Amino acid sequence: MSAELLPVETLERLSKLEGVDVRPILARVLTDLFVQKPHHAPDEIARFEELALQLLDVVDQDTRAIVARKLADDDRAPPAVIARLLDDAFSVSAPLLARFPHVPRQILLTLALDGGPVEAGAVASRADLDDDTMRLLARHPSDQVLEALAANPSARPGEAILSAMVARAVAAPALAGALLRRDDLDAAVLAPLYLHADPDRRVAIRKALELRSSRPGIGRAFRRADAVDAALIEAATQEGRAHAITEALADALALKPADASWLSAEPSGEGFVMMLRAAGVEVSGVGRALLLARPEIALSVAPFFALVDVAEATPRVVAAELLDALVGRVAPKAAAPRHEPLFEPLGVAERAGAARAAPRGRTARERDGARRRG
Repeated sequence: MSAELLPVETLERLSKLEGVDVRPILARVLTDLFVQKPHHAPDEIARFEELALQLLDVVDQDTRAIVARKLADDDRAPPAVIARLLDDAFSVSAPLLARFPHVPRQILLTLALDGGPVEAGAVASRADLDDDTMRLLARHPSDQVLEALAANPSARPGEAILSAMVARAVAAPALAGALLRRDDLDAAVLAPLYLHADPDRRVAIRKALELRSSRPGIGRAFRRADAVDAALIEAATQEGRAHAITEALADALALKPADASWLSAEPSGEGFVMMLRAAGVEVSGVGRALLLARPEIALSVAPFFALVDVAEATPRVVAAELLDALVGRVAPKAAAPRHEPLFEPLGVAERAGAARAAPRGRTARERDGARRRG
C-alpha cells in the first residue's frame, strides 16, 4: 500500500505484541486514512476491506460505531464493510441508515414499514427519500418517525403523503409544529392545522386557500341562499344568547353541534370568526357577534380588532374551505357534468355513435307472435 498507510502497518505489527490491544486505534486510524484520501486504487480498497472486516469482528461496539460514522458520507466504502455495519446494533448502523448513499433500498423500505421508532426515524432523516419510502414512513405508528420526516428539509412529500401526515398532526402538537415550520410545503394542505399555527402562518394558509379557490374549475356550491343563512345568524346575534348563535351557525353550515361548540369556544376566537364568515355574515355582524358571544375577547381591544381584521381579510369561500378542513370533512363541490365512458363495462371500445341508446330488442313473446302472424 502507499506510504500514507505506513502507520497502519506499524499498528498492525504492534497489535501482535502481547498485552497491547491497539485494535480499536487501528480500526479508527485505518478508517481515517481511507476517508481522507481523495482517490483509491482498487488494491487499496480491497486491502481496506480485508483489514476492516477483520477488525470489526474483534473491536468493541463503540469503536464500530465510530467507524460507521466516519464511513457514512463516503460512497466509496466497500459494500461488504457497509453490510457488516448495517447488520450491527442500531447505535452502529444508525449513521449509515441516515446518510450512506448506497444502503440497499429493500432495507430502507423494510425499516420504514416494520422498523422501530429509532430505526425508521433514521431512515426518515435521509436526503434521498423516494415517494414509496415516504409513503410507508407517513403510515408508521410512531409520531416520532413522522416528526423526523417533517423535520427533514430534503423530504418533499406530495399532496397525498402530506395530507396523511397532516391528518395525524391534528392530534399531535409536536408533529403539527414540525410541519408548520416548513415554509416549502403547500400551505393549503396544512389548513387542518390552522389553529396550531402562529399568526403569520395562518395568514399564509388563508392566502394559499384563496389562491386555490380562484383557479379555473375550482368552485364551491353553498348549501343555501346567503340571505337565509345570514339572517339566522343575525337573529341569534340580536337575541344576545351565545348558545343560540352557535346553534344557528351549526344549522347554517350543516355542522355537527359538537364541532360548532368547540369552534365557538376555541381560545383564539378565529374558529368562531371563520364560522361567521363562512355563513355569509358581514364584518360588522362579526364584530357584534364577538361582543355578545365572546366577551372575554371583546373586552380586550387588541385581540378584538385583530379578529375583525381577520374577518375582513377572509373571503367567504376561504372561510368555508378552512372550516371544512378544521372539522375534517370534504368540501362540497358543484355538480360535475355526467361522464360518458368511451368503453363499455366489459372494457370493449364503443363504436362511433354508440353513446346513443340502442334500439330495444324484441322479447321472446313478441317474436312468437310475429311467427304466428307470418
